[in-house]
Amino acid sequence: MPWVLAALMFVGSACEDPSRSEEPTCEGWRPGDLVITELLPDPEGTDTGQEWMELYNPGRAAVDLRGLMLYSARVDGSQERAYLFEESVPVAAKDYVVLGDVRAGELPVHVDHSYGDALRVLGNAGGVVGLRCAEVVVDEVRYSKTSRAGVSRGYDGRRVPDAFDNDAPDGWCDTPASPDGGVRASPGAPNAACPEPSGADAGVSPGTCLSPRTGLARSVSRPLPGDLVFTEVMADPKAVADAQGEWVEVYARRDVDLNGVTLANESGGRTVLDAPPRCLEMRAGTYAVLAHGDEPSLNGGLPPVLGIFGFGLSNTAGAHALRLSLEGVMLAEATWTGAAVPGVSRQWEGTRECLAPDGGRYGPAGERGTPGQENLPCAP
Repeated sequence: MPWVLAALMFVGSACEDPSRSEEPTCEGWRPGDLVITELLPDPEGTDTGQEWMELYNPGRAAVDLRGLMLYSARVDGSQERAYLFEESVPVAAKDYVVLGDVRAGELPVHVDHSYGDALRVLGNAGGVVGLRCAEVVVDEVRYSKTSRAGVSRGYDGRRVPDAFDNDAPDGWCDTPASPDGGVRASPGAPNAACPEPSGADAGVSPGTCLSPRTGLARSVSRPLPGDLVFTEVMADPKAVADAQGEWVEVYARRDVDLNGVTLANESGGRTVLDAPPRCLEMRAGTYAVLAHGDEPSLNGGLPPVLGIFGFGLSNTAGAHALRLSLEGVMLAEATWTGAAVPGVSRQWEGTRECLAPDGGRYGPAGERGTPGQENLPCAP
């Protein structure tokens, strides 16, 4: 009897479906191989089971989503939820695929594949959705609140779908009403052209910007001395080159915009922060990351980057300084004298300075630091 049982176990293992026993993997994906072009975060009635997002394949060959990770988060990148494509979901060249949160029953005609409840619910007031292969972000967008329930948020149909251009808020709009006043959405089909900006929505007049939270134009909220504080700096990243991975963290004591603010160092390097027509918003009590680039696969895995600067930070011992100013008025300053430690950030607690404690790390390489969030206390 023992040999019979062993034989049966061997046969059972040999007949096991290999597709079920292997974890789906992905490789070879590059940023822009798929583009997020439309989403409905706030359906009419109950959100559950009715939300969806649309992807476009701009390439010349079909692709398959198996092994990719779909994710969503709040605007600040927190509370991320993710869904792994464990089965084949092909997307033909120059074609669309619509992903929905259908929880039960058959898929509606406009949804090609369901991610179930993996993402819970998308934020109605705005958020982040993206697609990645391991650490490569294929595409990620930040969307803002729509004018009302049942209206999708779409990438301008006049533009060629592009994963970099769709990062700009002015490339998105509430889907316009059709001539017959029908449904304001176009899942699985080319988007309608966004209306030409005019009046309060133009967001291009001097002293105004477009809020990424609301999508509307408003006056720039200019910071005053004391409104901003330097809290952390990474001058010598270890995982990537300095020209890609250096960053600075700033804390806001009240709601302000960084548009027009100058970031400078002791060596004469300076950058005027701006991203027209977008408001570089900071809410009171939050942290912003300023870096050389906003692509996580290149900058060492940083969280969302608010502003870009171009000068380098010194790694050597000596007198160093970072300054924020607006129209010649000093807003904030941080100074230090120690040499940078590779892969370890420097932080401030009021006037106290220290290297980032070992408990806080970021990115796939585990660099020491807490970019975009509250610092861990300095050692006694």
